[in-house]
Amino acid sequence: MPQKSSNLVKLYGFTLLRNGVKYDYSFRESFTSLSHISEEVYVALDKGDDNSLEESQKIPGVKIIPSTWDMALKKGLVLSVETNKALEALRKDHGQEDNAWGIYLQADEVLHEDDYERLIKDIEEAQKTGCDAISFRYFHFWQTHHHVAVSKKWYPHEIRAIKLKTNIESWGDAQGFRNQTKVFFTEARIFHYGHVREQDSYKEKIRDMGKLYHEAQVLEEKLSKGQKNASKNKCIEYFGTHPLVMKERILRMNDIWELPEVSEVAIVGDPKKYSPALLKTIGAKKVSWFATSSEVPRALKKSMVLTEPGLFDYLFKRAEPGLEMKSKLHRKWSDDFKLIFQLSSRHVGFRHPS
Repeated sequence: MPQKSSNLVKLYGFTLLRNGVKYDYSFRESFTSLSHISEEVYVALDKGDDNSLEESQKIPGVKIIPSTWDMALKKGLVLSVETNKALEALRKDHGQEDNAWGIYLQADEVLHEDDYERLIKDIEEAQKTGCDAISFRYFHFWQTHHHVAVSKKWYPHEIRAIKLKTNIESWGDAQGFRNQTKVFFTEARIFHYGHVREQDSYKEKIRDMGKLYHEAQVLEEKLSKGQKNASKNKCIEYFGTHPLVMKERILRMNDIWELPEVSEVAIVGDPKKYSPALLKTIGAKKVSWFATSSEVPRALKKSMVLTEPGLFDYLFKRAEPGLEMKSKLHRKWSDDFKLIFQLSSRHVGFRHPS
């Protein structure tokens, strides 16, 4: 069982939900991932039209805050209103504690267990250095669990943890928070699965969520435009690991959990740049490192991975271009993340530690 909180900080979760079952949200996985690192998870929940309440109550550590969504609100404002209801309930119980932090996830966002230890340490560091908010990396999955969207419209990071003894609040359509004074940037990831779900539920969700933003005529125009733009999404392949809580769901959707091991992979670069924990999980029976591409045996040339490719490597298709996100707000991938995407482009995956 992962560590919850620490001697320096206390962690609590907060979120919102309506029609999670109806729209096939990954809310069970989301709440469970949050409960593994939080003392308690506060959920502002509208009973809606399904059994989301009963399903949420099955998850240990979840505290339901009964609510009713104001569907007359447009521009997605109801989402921040409901988020703040959960936050207010959490603050009522723990808002005067100097070391209390709230971690926020939406119902289609999941934390990876590999990031729990890092996240606790980063929140401790944020507490020590006077930060009051934590900004997380984002992996936005598009249509499959193995394609990460990197087009300009996708936000590369967002605040998902805040110090409770502050005036920070959710605003707008609840994408982010405001009133924070100093932000700590963590390498911990939010796995965003909102665009990977059963197609019928997804289409119904898109239409009904659109009603929270637009009037009927404008909504139809937006939906039509959105369908045209969807095909233009720039994606990169991802065969790194997913949170363990997602395994059953990914397999149920007939998607790949882990790629089969390859016999050997040649990597041109310096293995000392990468964390030993990551290197141990590369999905290859043998991992061979080389200082230059000229040292790579001919049999491995076609599938070799160049960790620092140059212009000619891209021109001759020896490396996959465009692995960074296109947003101007994007921070360059860490060496570990970059290697994951580089190996994924060669269909070499990663495995969960046994």
